[in-house]
Amino acid sequence: MKNLVSTSLFFILLIATNVAGANDKLNNQECFFTLNGIEHYVKISGAENKTTPIIIVHGGPGGNNYNFEKTIGPHLEKFAPVVYYDQRGCGRSKAAKDTNDYTITTLISDLDCLRESLGLEEMTLLGYSFGAELSLRYTKAHPKRVKQLIISSPAELSTSVFLVQLQGFYSIANQHLRHEIEEILKQDKSVKEKFLSIWNIVPQSVVDSFLFVNQYIANLNRKMWEESKLPSEGTVHFQNVIFENSKGDLLESVRGLDTECLIISGIFDKNGGFQTGIELNKVLTNSNLLLYEKSAHFPDMEESERFANDVKKFVLRN
Repeated sequence: MKNLVSTSLFFILLIATNVAGANDKLNNQECFFTLNGIEHYVKISGAENKTTPIIIVHGGPGGNNYNFEKTIGPHLEKFAPVVYYDQRGCGRSKAAKDTNDYTITTLISDLDCLRESLGLEEMTLLGYSFGAELSLRYTKAHPKRVKQLIISSPAELSTSVFLVQLQGFYSIANQHLRHEIEEILKQDKSVKEKFLSIWNIVPQSVVDSFLFVNQYIANLNRKMWEESKLPSEGTVHFQNVIFENSKGDLLESVRGLDTECLIISGIFDKNGGFQTGIELNKVLTNSNLLLYEKSAHFPDMEESERFANDVKKFVLRN
């Protein structure tokens, strides 16, 4: 009996040590990590919290984490270590010299190199927009490295999402813009070419209504874009390479994935379509879907208090 008690205490202490030591190598800092030969901007905050680190995987493709860091980020840092990084060619990170070196496979490898550089055995991924797809595909490739998965406003790079976005613009356009959209749709071009042409003619005000329900938040978002003065050098490369190589197979490729997953979708999301979240909830065996009734594509900004509370409950309940 005494040996049994001693053994039990040993394992309890071992587990406690592993949890406490899970992020001992993390320090609050801004720096650059060289991942697959490319300097990536990395910011670590909330390292004083001895819980599994949350890695923030931004969208785009070609975006950055600047707005996330300034808005919802500090709320998450109160209860977990948060690691922000800009993907290659994005924001504050360096671009690859080879314009063909922008693929999902490369981005998955970059993310795993980041994990190794941070000295983490496992991590929680929080991916939003395109970052949700990247996080899902990373988890499929490295399931033992992801303790929990949070995907917000999931958007897959595929022809179907192009069509969702075109319908979204049409639904909020005035008569003149609808006419312009219809003329583009008549052209003998690919869906992708039509998609890019329509994005080029849509006014700023319509883009804001497309991405946000609350136009005060939309204006704040745009001001922060301008304030950051960050280029998106990777955007063209992402469009030319990732779009061309997209198979539109996300749902089938992650079917049966059993990593614990929280899915957050705004019901007014015209960018990725909240339907993507509903369908992912069907194929992921250990997922929970939360629909946000006052949000479009950025529930982290439009319902920030709820977003932070839902993430906190999810990551701290285990």
